[in-house]
Amino acid sequence: MDDPLLGRAKPTHRVDPLPRPAPLDPALEERLEAFARYLRLEKGHAPRGVEKYLRDVRAWHRFLERRGLGETPEAVRALLEERSPGPRRARALLAALRTYCRWRRRVRGEAVEDVTEPVARPRAGARLAVHPERAELARFLEALQGEPEEGLLRRLALFLYGTGLRISEALSLRRRDLVTEGRFPSGPADAGTPEGGAPAAVRVVGKGDKERLVPLSPAARRALAGCGADRLFVFEARGPGRRVGKVPTATWVLLRFRAAAVRAGLDPRRFTPHKFRHAFGTALVEEGVPVDAVKELLGHASIATTQVYLPDLTVIQG
Repeated sequence: MDDPLLGRAKPTHRVDPLPRPAPLDPALEERLEAFARYLRLEKGHAPRGVEKYLRDVRAWHRFLERRGLGETPEAVRALLEERSPGPRRARALLAALRTYCRWRRRVRGEAVEDVTEPVARPRAGARLAVHPERAELARFLEALQGEPEEGLLRRLALFLYGTGLRISEALSLRRRDLVTEGRFPSGPADAGTPEGGAPAAVRVVGKGDKERLVPLSPAARRALAGCGADRLFVFEARGPGRRVGKVPTATWVLLRFRAAAVRAGLDPRRFTPHKFRHAFGTALVEEGVPVDAVKELLGHASIATTQVYLPDLTVIQG
């Protein structure tokens, strides 16, 4: 039987897992655990991003041990030569090592230099994010009909499409985070309330605990109709794994979005919560909004991240 999300049958035969790499030195593993905590708590990285950083740093240390090399720019170049990654993958690897070195020097006080600084960043043409097209959104929303949580899913889709928020940011919103028309947000007392008028913006705390104010588009305002009195996006009906008033997980939303896309005959890879964020950013750029303003609305730390929405642009992340 075909898997409804992957579109192909799951294998029925046993697949032996790949052998796990040997653990690193206990002292080094302890350092990496501290690095992971820093990425999560101080930098605000998502678990998946932390996992990618740790994977690259572990590969770096295993390479040094296997080749008998010290932590130098020459060793970085040797690693890149051995692996021969594509430009985007190489830049991701360099970013992980750069963050690791700077953390060791600035936070832990180790006498470590940034071994990636002298290494040339490979150029890569910017790749436009693959995201839902406007004309396909109606088909996607129609496919949500009949879902036990149809109302919640429709509101989330419209809200993400109309604000560009990360799914974790949207699910964490409370009624007090809304800012109503005619009121300048200077503190929690100015946040919108059900009696304070129509919501005009939302106060968001994103990665690294950085706060930003995001105006609400007409689609986002419509999505707020019927939201909860406290947490804006909660389950509305009881069911397996669901409790009325409970906030759904990002994974649950992802799976329901992908299943609806499959039913609508759409590519499920283009209908994830994060792809709605891409759609928002692209729409702003197409409307002529300056890239600096798009950066602030999306909560990007670097302008290079935002520039992926600009076609025919070469991005060099330094």
